[in-house]
Amino acid sequence: MSVKTFYTPDWKLIRISCFISLAVFCNYLLWAINSYSFLKYFNFSLLIFLILNFLINKDFKDHNYVRLFFICLLVLSLGSVTTDWDARSVWLFHAKRIFFDNNLYSGFDNYEPELMNAYPLLAPSLSATLAKIVGYWNEIFPKSTNIFVLLPALLVQCSFLKNYKLNLIWLMFILLFSGRILVNGRTDGLVAMYFVSNCLIIFSLFIENKINYGTRRKDRKLNEIFLLASGIFTGITLTLLKNEGFVLMLIIFLTTILYKAINKKSFKSKELIFWIIIFSPFVMWKLMTIYHGVYPRILGYGVDDISIYERITGRLLHLNSYKLFITYLILNEKFILSLIIFSFVLYKNFTNNKTMFTFVLLNVISYYILLYIIFLGASWDLEMTLNSSAHRVLVSIVLAFSFFSIYTFKNKTIKL
Repeated sequence: MSVKTFYTPDWKLIRISCFISLAVFCNYLLWAINSYSFLKYFNFSLLIFLILNFLINKDFKDHNYVRLFFICLLVLSLGSVTTDWDARSVWLFHAKRIFFDNNLYSGFDNYEPELMNAYPLLAPSLSATLAKIVGYWNEIFPKSTNIFVLLPALLVQCSFLKNYKLNLIWLMFILLFSGRILVNGRTDGLVAMYFVSNCLIIFSLFIENKINYGTRRKDRKLNEIFLLASGIFTGITLTLLKNEGFVLMLIIFLTTILYKAINKKSFKSKELIFWIIIFSPFVMWKLMTIYHGVYPRILGYGVDDISIYERITGRLLHLNSYKLFITYLILNEKFILSLIIFSFVLYKNFTNNKTMFTFVLLNVISYYILLYIIFLGASWDLEMTLNSSAHRVLVSIVLAFSFFSIYTFKNKTIKL
């Protein structure tokens, strides 16, 4: 007779992460509707209050490692010069335009198309708000708001691990595999962290269904609402970070549908509403970019008149393309190390975590295959594109392998 084991996340962390992610999204929303400045400043003040509450409130004293980790990332971000091309010329450039033009849609004039004017601007809008409050612009402090955006995803992950030893191991993995990517002003690290959090929440809500929402009826209802809301806001955040974020969220959605279809489980109305809310802000943004004639360069609006089909077929027939893919997408040391760790844990714990491993692998493999297709159709030189991007996009896979390897030990005793 099988006994169903229920897991109890740290509901305090879930709630504070939900409120912080709501404040981050509200900042974007206020810019999107061209609201009064004082509303943006008030919302930003609430965001700071919520973050300070996490940092100093005794209710979170069991998460001092997470507090210290957040503060260290913030200090590193504030203390480092913005030198990476994407960080300076794409993300901070868009934030700078929002700051000076006082308009989220300033990029719709399609000035310098190679600077990715079609990207959603959730992270740059928060940087612009901070610069507005400070009263001037430079190339250093505005990027620190990326660490604010990071916090909800991190809190969700730690709320499910619970054990402070597992949390510490996870924080060490983040530093090992992400490196500077979280503090240099780019959004690839944020995408990776939110990909992990969304996989975790969707799996817990709609696949595994082993969450202990509490003993009292009132607590159960409230905790379920907070977890659903947290899933919605982390999902919206992922889609509004980069186009890749939307692709990752779409993969998670399709994987969920596939799982339910295979296991003959119904798709409930609340799940449909959940997904509609998540995708709506991104769809609205994309409709506006199309209306203004702003398109993603990766889809063929590049530096030449060659179609995507011609690029893909040409590269498939070129032997050097395969060498480049092996070099950048297979022989990446962080990818190999995370794959070894995940494979070992898969071998040891597959029986007790069959559903989780299947769900994670479906998402990761789908994204990994899609990377090859995207790079084959990229409008820039293949080697240059892989050299500048492969290590950044692989971080999502690397962190997913790492986190869920640790997650399988959540009910076991870990000795350090």
